[in-house]
Amino acid sequence: MPRNMRELTCTAQERVNMLVANISNPAPERLPLHVEEITTSWLTSALARGHAGVTVESLAVSDVMYGTATKVRVHPGYNARGRELGLPESLIVKGGFVPEYRNLNAYIYEYEARFFKEVHPHMHANVPACFYAETDARSGQSIVILEDLRSRNVEFCRVQKPLTFAQAAANLDAQARWHAQFWQSPELDSGGELTWLAPQDPLPDGESGTYHWGQLKPDVFASYTQLPRGAAVPKRFHDRDWMERALLDLRAFDRIGPMTLLHGDVHLGNLYFDRDGTPGFLDWQSYRRGPWAHDVTYFLISALDIADRPRWERALLEHYLERLAFYGVKEPPSFETALEAYRRHIVYGLFFWLVNPVEWQVEVNNCAVAPRFAMAALDHEIHDLIGR
Repeated sequence: MPRNMRELTCTAQERVNMLVANISNPAPERLPLHVEEITTSWLTSALARGHAGVTVESLAVSDVMYGTATKVRVHPGYNARGRELGLPESLIVKGGFVPEYRNLNAYIYEYEARFFKEVHPHMHANVPACFYAETDARSGQSIVILEDLRSRNVEFCRVQKPLTFAQAAANLDAQARWHAQFWQSPELDSGGELTWLAPQDPLPDGESGTYHWGQLKPDVFASYTQLPRGAAVPKRFHDRDWMERALLDLRAFDRIGPMTLLHGDVHLGNLYFDRDGTPGFLDWQSYRRGPWAHDVTYFLISALDIADRPRWERALLEHYLERLAFYGVKEPPSFETALEAYRRHIVYGLFFWLVNPVEWQVEVNNCAVAPRFAMAALDHEIHDLIGR
């Protein structure tokens, strides 16, 4: 990890000390593959890895939230040791509890478990506290046990409620802090501790690009343009061949650098605010090494109202660059260089929100966000800039 990391804030440090499990111990037992297998016995063995002497004596399940990963809200009843340690009355058990999703997304479940075990303890980012993170290579299951943010009354962001200028600026400050921490870090290079991180790539080759290229199949791509979201996106962006050229152009552009650590999926559904206004980040399943502009562009366009974005984006981009310098980047990109990168990255969000499966985001969300990228694409004239 970077040698020059600043100390975490007291609040974050206390959470890390209390909640990061002892990962040197062997996995306690086979990970549950079905919600019904989340038992008092299994939860005891999982929590006891970082909290010796804890026993879960009773367990209730109140919510099962299906999605790319399934999140299960559980309410453990602890023995005296658990109560003494102040373990929460509710937790979120997150993993691949839907077989077809687990088979398809095993690698991203493993990525999130690895994030909480190997990456987050060394980085500056406000994320849900983690009590346990493990992968069972035999079954392809990975599970993390996270704090239930609902118990802290955080404000979850939603695409139907775009951010204010101040909220967007605060989020960019948070991104700039960890981007600066890993800015051109040797840890991301060959031989570094994070060399295993996949590169950000809009159209990966091989198996890792199965989903991306699959959404570009002519019949599949055309089917999405016929959905309600397609009616809100100008027809010039219904051109499947142009979209492929534009994404390949972005891939070539992204290899220039500079590289940092990316969240990879910074949209409103993955964001929250603590009661004091501190931004928080959910769903660390898509983090990558790649150019800063991926996170910043994807965030700004998806998070701002269509009317606000053209009035605020330049000032917010300047704010991000200033915060990079504040957090230690000696030569942040110039505004002109940053604006060029910002323009080129619009196509990524345009494509992925246009072809977003309704199993991952309900259509009302796709209808809200796809036009935000389409309007930005028109404003910045990316149809003529790239993909010719």
